[in-house]
Amino acid sequence: MTTRKELLPGVFLTSIQDGRFKTACFSLSFLRPLRQEEAGMNALLPSVLLRGSERYPDICSISARLDELYGASVGTLVRKKGEVQLVGFYCDYVQDEYVQEPVFAPLMEFLSELLFSPRLENGAFPAGVVESEKQNLLNAMLARINDKRTYAMGKLLKTMCRGDSFGLPRL
Repeated sequence: MTTRKELLPGVFLTSIQDGRFKTACFSLSFLRPLRQEEAGMNALLPSVLLRGSERYPDICSISARLDELYGASVGTLVRKKGEVQLVGFYCDYVQDEYVQEPVFAPLMEFLSELLFSPRLENGAFPAGVVESEKQNLLNAMLARINDKRTYAMGKLLKTMCRGDSFGLPRL
């Protein structure tokens, strides 16, 4: 069963429910116009946010919290649909009815913590974290050449759509 509900103006929740599985997943995506000058920054932001918050300041504390939530996982996503860049997070977790305590609500609180209370140093993201994630993003961009089909399609779009945001890569 699929339902779609507008939570706030321009904010939608789409739910697809299927009773065949003991695990569930959801994603949170921010949609941005795909622009050359901000595509890289948009792609970098979820990775930087996932590196710490005020309450969970490092990878160890984040990992410990996810372990407490029965091994839930949170990852970043960067996608492209036409001239729109989608960036955000995805989460996988065990459904509440299969464990002794709720998982979904605490996982949503955890994700809210990452989004709304990021780890900052002097009002900015920690420089070391940003540089590390920049390098990871650069490595991902360079690794595209190893997938010949994707690489060729990207070059084709870049050539055919020169000067148009449709030709820009997702990263």
